Amino acid sequence: MLDILKHAHSGLRWVALILLLLAIVNSLISRNYDKKHKMINLFAMVSLHTQLLIGLILYFISPRVKFVEHWMSSKVAGGAFRFYNLEHISLMIIAIILVTVGRKIAEKQTNDLDKHKKIRTWYTIALVLIIAAIPWPFRTALGGAWF
Repeated sequence: MLDILKHAHSGLRWVALILLLLAIVNSLISRNYDKKHKMINLFAMVSLHTQLLIGLILYFISPRVKFVEHWMSSKVAGGAFRFYNLEHISLMIIAIILVTVGRKIAEKQTNDLDKHKKIRTWYTIALVLIIAAIPWPFRTALGGAWF
């Protein structure tokens, strides 16, 4: 079960990132806010919420997340425990909140260009946070992988 969830969470990150990038690019090049733009923005948000649900399950069953005494001590601080216990989940939840709020604010705008501007702003900030919070393979201490 743990392996299935880890692979799903790791693989679906690419879907979420691609949809988020697609929504941002759409907001840059489109003039009118059609149903297809609304759906891409919605799918990006839904994919992030799906990632959140899988991530929350992993948060409580993964051996990488340990609620141990003194996990912020100098031995562990800056390592994988702090990353998965604090940094990863905090930044991801903030990013998902930004996407959700940004989409809602964009939908309330009356002008199509304003809708795209809101999506571009909120989704880009969220994308930066997400990229910062992903355990990339080059961050070897975190044990991340490409898939």
